[in-house]
Amino acid sequence: MSTTPKKILLAFSGGLDTSAIIPWLKDTYNNPEVIAYCADLGNAPDGVYLEKWAKELGASSFIFEDLKDRFASEFAFVAVRAGATYQDDYLLGTALGRPLISERMAFFAKKLGCDAIAHGATGKGNDQLRFEKSWAYLAPEIEVIAPWKKWDFKGRKELINYLATKNIHFENTEKFFSVDVNLFHRSCEGGVLENITKEYDLDSVYSWVATPEKSLKDSLTVSIAFKNGLPQSVNGKDLTPAALLTELNQIAGIAGIGVLDLVEERTIGLKSRGVYETPGGTLLHLACRNLKHLTWDRELLSVARTLAISYGEAIYDGHWHSPTRLAAEAFFKEAAKTLTGEITLKLQGGQARVISRVSNFALYDEAGVSFEIDKLQMHKHAHGYSKTVCYGPWKAGQRDANNGMGIVLK
Repeated sequence: MSTTPKKILLAFSGGLDTSAIIPWLKDTYNNPEVIAYCADLGNAPDGVYLEKWAKELGASSFIFEDLKDRFASEFAFVAVRAGATYQDDYLLGTALGRPLISERMAFFAKKLGCDAIAHGATGKGNDQLRFEKSWAYLAPEIEVIAPWKKWDFKGRKELINYLATKNIHFENTEKFFSVDVNLFHRSCEGGVLENITKEYDLDSVYSWVATPEKSLKDSLTVSIAFKNGLPQSVNGKDLTPAALLTELNQIAGIAGIGVLDLVEERTIGLKSRGVYETPGGTLLHLACRNLKHLTWDRELLSVARTLAISYGEAIYDGHWHSPTRLAAEAFFKEAAKTLTGEITLKLQGGQARVISRVSNFALYDEAGVSFEIDKLQMHKHAHGYSKTVCYGPWKAGQRDANNGMGIVLK
């Protein structure tokens, strides 16, 4: 790989880190061309302002894309279909956004003839791996530059002073914690949240989800229709993927549903604490899970549940673009052929519960399970069945009793 890249594509947010990176790249690599890239995944960046700011910092050009619908349909909804989570409860909001940005940047880096790609992720977090693993797979011929692993700056104050030497003024706003936003979730980490022994003020942290005191007191009913495991409509209204997720975020948010406070283990082994608001995603996971219970048999559910854990870990660890994730995706796509139907939820008191399940692929048979009738003559046939399946315990009980090993009844 080249040690003196001539054209560098930078993941640019306009924050302090990526603002300092543009002049640093030009200083460090003999004035290369730096192209700034920014995507809207639901975080609502101001493309006009960012283009002006990037060029003031020394970027030759600026690329901006609205990827909200693609993010919702091809990343967030796909993860919901798989039931992908990390360490039980995290719905992978940040982890799902990074591979889409990585994919688009790899596309433009190849198209524009860049010989390097740069990002502003630190060496302590997961994002460095989510970017770099995707680029290693998608664009192995292109060098990756991670300034936080190369420069000598220690923190915000030094970066601001560096920009000042370039006659660039950066407004230093005190941050009580770090926030990452996309259409699927809002993540809060660091700052006041790093002390896990102390309670924090909910009003100062929550933004999408109403606190218990402010959440809607009346109940809400919401119906979500799925086709092949992917959400299609809300309350009978067909919506684009981004609009559907936005609608569910608003509905669950005012009902006080969808906040997770989690101590998780990052890929590199560090434990961190995150407060995640995923209101719409919480409803989607609940509804899709109940649709699976309705339409899948126990064997398929069991295999899918096990694979979903590995799938979620792969996403978290930055393996979206990998043979492992692609193979797992093929399984869930096939399994989802019967995941079509509508689940209705009632939201009340900060909780969501299922009140209706409808699907042409339902395995549930009200008449078959009813205590009032026995149309399949299950009672009659169960005698021989139970005798057969009880043979093993019966034989083991005889053996252990004869050898003085049986359980002593008290």
